[in-house]
Amino acid sequence: MLQQDDVVNLSDRQAVQVDLDRALMVAFCRALDASRLPPMTVMSAMAASFGSVYRQVADTHQDQQCPCGWHPTPATDVVSLQSAFRVAATPQPTDQLLMMRVVGRA
Repeated sequence: MLQQDDVVNLSDRQAVQVDLDRALMVAFCRALDASRLPPMTVMSAMAASFGSVYRQVADTHQDQQCPCGWHPTPATDVVSLQSAFRVAATPQPTDQLLMMRVVGRA
């Protein structure tokens, strides 16, 4: 059974996810328009930037400069990030008619 704190944390996580999705899409579109590079080249650059952000944050936490208590473990963190990427990038089956994309008309 979900506790109140779990519901708040889930709500916070969803709000953060929406904000990040929007920010990354804007950055992707701007980079694509400005550079005229192929989409996968821009996405690869975004992935490299994400890895760089992880490295910078992990380095800061290795030096115990943050009071949050996170202790990075790059080997398992990278596997976790790869899994999250894989899940997010894989089309999810939809079983709800309202969620299906319209492809024609009858």
